[in-house]
Amino acid sequence: MTLRITTPPAADSAADASPGPRIGWAESPSRLRLAFAVAAAGAVAQVAGPLIGLVDASPAAAFASIPLLVLLAVLPPVVATALAVAGRPIVAAGVLVGAALLTPGRFLGDLQFLLDPLVVSRPEVMVPTSLAPLRAGAGLWVLLVGHLLVIAAGLMAANRAGAPYGTPYAAELDDEVRQRSAPLGLVAGVVAAFGLQLPPFTSGNAFLLAEGLIDSPWLLRFALLAAGAGVVAAALVGAGSRPSVARGVSVGAALGVLAITAPQIAAGLWVALLDAAPGPYVALLAAAGLAVSLWVTTRAHGRSEPVRIAGVLGLLAGLAGIAAGTTTVIAVNGVAQETYSNRLFLPAGILVAALALPLLFSKTATALRPAFAAALAAIPLAGMSTLDAVVTATAVDATVGTGAAVWFTAAAGALAAAAAVVALVAGNAERGEVEERPLDLVLVAPLAVAGLLAIGAFGLPVVKATGLVPPGIWTEFRLASLGLLLAALTVVVAVALTPLSRPHRAGALLLGCAGLVGVRVLEYPLTAARAAGSVPGPGLWLSLACTAALVVAGLMVLSRR
Repeated sequence: MTLRITTPPAADSAADASPGPRIGWAESPSRLRLAFAVAAAGAVAQVAGPLIGLVDASPAAAFASIPLLVLLAVLPPVVATALAVAGRPIVAAGVLVGAALLTPGRFLGDLQFLLDPLVVSRPEVMVPTSLAPLRAGAGLWVLLVGHLLVIAAGLMAANRAGAPYGTPYAAELDDEVRQRSAPLGLVAGVVAAFGLQLPPFTSGNAFLLAEGLIDSPWLLRFALLAAGAGVVAAALVGAGSRPSVARGVSVGAALGVLAITAPQIAAGLWVALLDAAPGPYVALLAAAGLAVSLWVTTRAHGRSEPVRIAGVLGLLAGLAGIAAGTTTVIAVNGVAQETYSNRLFLPAGILVAALALPLLFSKTATALRPAFAAALAAIPLAGMSTLDAVVTATAVDATVGTGAAVWFTAAAGALAAAAAVVALVAGNAERGEVEERPLDLVLVAPLAVAGLLAIGAFGLPVVKATGLVPPGIWTEFRLASLGLLLAALTVVVAVALTPLSRPHRAGALLLGCAGLVGVRVLEYPLTAARAAGSVPGPGLWLSLACTAALVVAGLMVLSRR
């Protein structure tokens, strides 16, 4: 018996398989090299300003923010210089341009310190303790000069950066074809701009106002609008530019959004009387989506690039999952409560991060991509359980509030979804012509057993106890049931696709599913203490059997390479 499956063509074009010729540092335009120096000087000034003091006799900051501010200031010039040294000066120039597009908004926002520091909600800089008037300090002028230098660096790097026609830099720009459209990037840019207009956090401190576009003073309104316009401009530039330029601008814009939102996120998570708000998370995730969409839709760096992007997104999703599993889910009157719903995030995050790391390296990326794609279902498996507990608790008692784990759950889910899309794009790029392959009937039995066991593993409870009503697929269908259903479907679809796939891809896919079911197995030791007198449920034994069946089937497939 034979099946028609896809295999890659015998030979791919060099343009698809490898990036274009590298341009050495000495071959980069002199104006671009000067732009790197100007950007570095701008970063130094952006660090020196807060150190000197943006306000005379300034109240203390809410947390030790200097390391974070230093990192955010130096990231754009460091990333750009590293790309230029690596032989990608056009992408590096785009990074400087993208960062510069966000800087006018930051400049206007910091200019508010000159008018009235009391209305500037910047806990990473200061937290006022009274209504006594404050005056701008010498550090403010240094910071504003730093912003102007960053803008100047972006202007110097724009267009051809002064490269004469006939030079390698100009020739590469001429050889690349402009992008016609990037609809996902445009949507991501608009969403990021919207997120920047929302309040940075929620505040219970009368001296720290949590205001968005509508409630802000007039200058801060212009600052928010300018920042949003910068993100949209970056998306428009990416939609109509050459691939190298689009990639660099999207990364620079994402770093610019990070510089705005990271202190807001940190304040919402760590500062007393402040809580996280969705605006910064929406803006940051959408800006990351802008960068990912433009990198995926351009082909200047070959087919392996989407796999690496999926690896980066998966690594971030895994880290966010680990954070969600180790932080507060709910609090009553500000006091954190012990919960079990998010504990599954710890093994899920570790699994996804562990499989994402090999995707960053070309030698292991293709082989482990199927396993990574299957394991991503562990994030919604844990995330839906966490959100189910939050929805239930907050609906019962108005004094119940949410903790940082909820935001990490949202971030992990969004990153995992993006990683899954990019991984599917990468998998589709690996397919090519159709050829005949025999169907191995020996595999039918273990695959069928694994599929049936998966349905029971996720459909039946892992923990049983008197009075405990866990979510299920057929009964007690709740928000957490969506995660169970997705995980079960992932295994069933993987089992069905195995006979149609190449042996090494199919084996990796089954082993990734074994890791997913293994996360379900760990639910019992991690959450059994939630109910007195708990005992293992049928779902635990079926999960163990399903894991074993998937491992056996995966090894059988790999042995037939």
